[in-house]
Amino acid sequence: MSEVPIYSGRPMEIADLLNFEQAIDEIPNGAKVVTIEEARDSLPVAKKLLIKLQSISDNAADLTEELDIILESYDSNHDHVTELADYLATMIHSWHQVIDEMEKTGTKMACLDPGRLEWYGVVDEQLVLYSWAQGEEDIEWYHEINSSFFSRKPLIEA
Repeated sequence: MSEVPIYSGRPMEIADLLNFEQAIDEIPNGAKVVTIEEARDSLPVAKKLLIKLQSISDNAADLTEELDIILESYDSNHDHVTELADYLATMIHSWHQVIDEMEKTGTKMACLDPGRLEWYGVVDEQLVLYSWAQGEEDIEWYHEINSSFFSRKPLIEA
């Protein structure tokens, strides 16, 4: 009879991955695997960046709505239309800069509203996503790579 591994939800290091090569193939290009401590250290900065992204998104939605209304009255080459389009392009550029900053910390945005952040990590020798949602004090959850926020499990630390 083969022994069934017991999973505890205990965070581990990348070197503890059960199948390192296969796990690494599941990580998107440019993403990095972090320890729970590194994820927690990056959380304050990531929260601020998430708020910036939410603000940019709200402003872009308002601007897009305004642009739609203006296009009903003006030609697309009108100065005001061009000015709003340029401003929208600047906002999109800012969005990409904030995402780049976030990714440098190992954080990825899982959902804008409600705000959810994730970090690639290792739990019970498996590649997982540490999970945090706005309103939570700390990163205390994870879920498997191929599952969602709604299947989160608690992190149990040794």
